[in-house]
Amino acid sequence: MLSSMRCATVAVVLLGLAACGCGSGPSGRYAVSGTVSFKGQPLEYGTIEFVPATKEITSFQGAPITDGKFSIPADKGLMPGKYMVRVSSAEKTAQPSESVPGVAPPPAKDRIPPEYNENTKLTAEVTEKGPNTFDFKIQ
Repeated sequence: MLSSMRCATVAVVLLGLAACGCGSGPSGRYAVSGTVSFKGQPLEYGTIEFVPATKEITSFQGAPITDGKFSIPADKGLMPGKYMVRVSSAEKTAQPSESVPGVAPPPAKDRIPPEYNENTKLTAEVTEKGPNTFDFKIQ
């Protein structure tokens, strides 16, 4: 009887400790979310990537953008620190009526200017205190 009470007490304490955590997930990662607008409108579709700006950070993560919104949950989130942010959104292209088996079509052109993706000037800093909500406006 006493042994089962101790087990129950330990279980309650462990659950309480697990519930505390200031919004971080496993391994100290934090949820990240926000919006992306393109030419004054929510970006209908695309991707966003958070690339470490320093070698001290080892987490790299991306997410789809849908109707101008993105979200990365804490269990897949980012470690605190500074990140370069890359946004991409390929132009929708008409599919050719005849495709050649085994040959991929040419890649679609990215609608987003290079200074927001491959040569990005966008940055974000993920913090332990949060909120880690970022809004990016692309002209």
